[in-house]
Amino acid sequence: MLCLCILLQGPGVSAQSSGGRVPQSRELLGQMRMAVEALGAAEFAFEFRAENQAGELLGEETGMFTARDECFRLDGSVVTVYCDGVTKWIYDEGAQEITVFPHDTSSTDPAENPFAVLRKADPDDYNFRGTVRTVSAPDGQAAWQFVMTSKDRDAAYTLIEFTVSQRTLLPVAIVYESRSGDRYSLRVMSVKGLGELSGAEFTPPDSLMDNPDIYITDLR
Repeated sequence: MLCLCILLQGPGVSAQSSGGRVPQSRELLGQMRMAVEALGAAEFAFEFRAENQAGELLGEETGMFTARDECFRLDGSVVTVYCDGVTKWIYDEGAQEITVFPHDTSSTDPAENPFAVLRKADPDDYNFRGTVRTVSAPDGQAAWQFVMTSKDRDAAYTLIEFTVSQRTLLPVAIVYESRSGDRYSLRVMSVKGLGELSGAEFTPPDSLMDNPDIYITDLR
């Protein structure tokens, strides 16, 4: 399932908040979350890649991700996901089917909301591995990288690696490793702020829900 990796060019919290020094992992996580919150509603163009433990490609995807608080919409090449913060609709165009699920607002699992770990990751739920490293981001900009592992032995994702822009304090890369050893990463190719968005942006349009040719499976 999708996780979130963001390459952002927009304004964020200034890296000067760290006083020009390399921050501690817990401190950097908090600063990154503040920078993400400051974006408000935003639209991201992303690339996604999944590999198994042997490094074999499981899948690739490109698309658009629109987020506002608990609400989001993911437009991919295979499926479109709508979520109004309470209910989630997954539309498979090829199968002409919509599957409806309840949305768990308390979860930081990217299967619930790939944006959630950026906004709600509680540092007390993780162990931080090593120290913050200075690295180059995929676009060449200076960045910091840190790794945290879940304290929950039953967590689906046991390791999360963040790469954070030194300039914006926004994430430029995120890698998840699952309990089975699969590795998931995303990179957002562009981003733009959207200002105020109506709730209709995060629910399926009537043209889908009322289409007699589309089969609806409601699992709420």
